[in-house]
Amino acid sequence: MTELEFEEDYYGILGVEEDSAPEEIRKAYLRLAKKLHPDKFPNDEPGKQAAQAEFRRVTQAHYVLGESERRAEYDRFRQLAKARHLLRNAEPTNIAPTQTDQSQTATTQSKPVLDENINRKWADKHLSRADEYFRRRNYQEAETAIKEAIRLVPGEGRYHNKLAEIYLARNWRTYAMTEVQAALKLNPKDPDARNLEAKIKAANRDTGRTSKVGKKGLLDQIKDLFAGPGKH
Repeated sequence: MTELEFEEDYYGILGVEEDSAPEEIRKAYLRLAKKLHPDKFPNDEPGKQAAQAEFRRVTQAHYVLGESERRAEYDRFRQLAKARHLLRNAEPTNIAPTQTDQSQTATTQSKPVLDENINRKWADKHLSRADEYFRRRNYQEAETAIKEAIRLVPGEGRYHNKLAEIYLARNWRTYAMTEVQAALKLNPKDPDARNLEAKIKAANRDTGRTSKVGKKGLLDQIKDLFAGPGKH
């Protein structure tokens, strides 16, 4: 995450001010959702794809800003990011470092660790929310929540596994396998990822067998039609 961006300016994406009322945020989201609807691009495939990509950003922004607790968290961490940015870009002096300066330098050097801990803490909250949405079978909200966790800490296998689990529940096996592979790339021995990988492969095998049975049944029906009555 970069300090000042945190990592996306969700207010900017929705085109609202930081002190906008919840109703203004909701209206901005609905206005953009209508503007970016696929039906607006009937004969413009590149335009439709660009609109879909932008809509994903708009949806993510509304997910964070559209709920009071998530918005408050985002605002707090955004202020921290701005403060760190100002501190790191302060002009250095030519005065010999004192013991206090050396202490401040050590503190500054520890800030990347602090940043990572803050990101992980917030990402874990999104994971908890994703778990709750998943239990309610609200897969769309669960997907949005866990994607926010991945955005904050992309190198955490648990988050990729949860997204794979959500995709598998929606029967989006290709997407699920992509997330499993991301988790295994981070840790080839990840037991949860291996378990999900086995489930996806088993589901694909079952689909293949069902497909073969269906084709065989159709061929038998065609043969029966040609055979005519009394020839079975």
